[in-house]
Amino acid sequence: MTVYVLSPDNNKPSGGIKILYRHVDVLNRNGIDAAVLHQTPGFRCSWFENATRVAYLQSTRLIDTDFLVIPEIYGPNITGMSDMPMIGSKVKKIIFNQNCRYTFLGQTTETVMQQDFDLAYTHNDEFPGAIVVSEDSKQYLEYVFPGLQVWRIHNAINVDQFSFSSQKKKQICFMPRKHAEDALQVLGILNLRDVLGDFKVVAIENRSEAEVAEIMRESMFFLSFGYPEGCPLPPAEAMACGCVVIGYDGFGGREYFDTEFSYPIQIGDMVGFADTVEKLIRLSAAEPDKIGRKAEKASEFVRQTYSPSREQEDILAIWHSLLSVV
Repeated sequence: MTVYVLSPDNNKPSGGIKILYRHVDVLNRNGIDAAVLHQTPGFRCSWFENATRVAYLQSTRLIDTDFLVIPEIYGPNITGMSDMPMIGSKVKKIIFNQNCRYTFLGQTTETVMQQDFDLAYTHNDEFPGAIVVSEDSKQYLEYVFPGLQVWRIHNAINVDQFSFSSQKKKQICFMPRKHAEDALQVLGILNLRDVLGDFKVVAIENRSEAEVAEIMRESMFFLSFGYPEGCPLPPAEAMACGCVVIGYDGFGGREYFDTEFSYPIQIGDMVGFADTVEKLIRLSAAEPDKIGRKAEKASEFVRQTYSPSREQEDILAIWHSLLSVV
């Protein structure tokens, strides 16, 4: 029996793909045979360090006792995988839904309103359950599919890489990959109001994991513009590094965007976003210790909540449960 985890052939930085690789690593480390399943022979992700076992779809034939883990981003193609000769319908399939708001990806108004409309999640014999990464996603899937078995994983932060630092530059960092237009507005407002002063703004893009962590450790503030998110890792990684985080929780991040140490902003509230950053810049000059205490609390919270040991416990509990009924 082998657990195959299907992954897109995408070598650009993607937290979701890194999580798929780590899932396989945890299983193999604990005696459960597993491999990431790519489509292109010879492909593997190289933007982060890994020695993960990789297999290739065209040269792999799954047997009936194997499992196939399929990310939600494959949308309407999920059900069709049963027709592929190297997979078949008898192989048990688990949907790894890292963003519940992509559950209806690829559908149209016409398809979802058809009388016989359904999704793979309702085919319980072939698809016995789904894995999610936040309470928000768990509640979503359990509401949409009342009979579905849903397991939740607490995705781990690389606590060695994203380590806490109290030595901060006057620096604000953000990731422009999602909703760069919102970042443009917030930063433009701050600049027009002449409040940035000697604060440097750093856009994190096309960087290795080590470079991202270094920028976060140096930065006082992290601006979060991602939505919707299953459970956004960058704001949590920024907190681990000692950044005070301001911005969108992406829905999935509500569970750790605690107002005791972070500043959640309603999606699209550009003035509220900029005003919060402005006030915190002023606070950092007037009461730097207050900013430091918030950063320490945030780091401690996310490092405990999203620890590698907790992620491993969650993953193993799921697979021990699945394998016990095979």
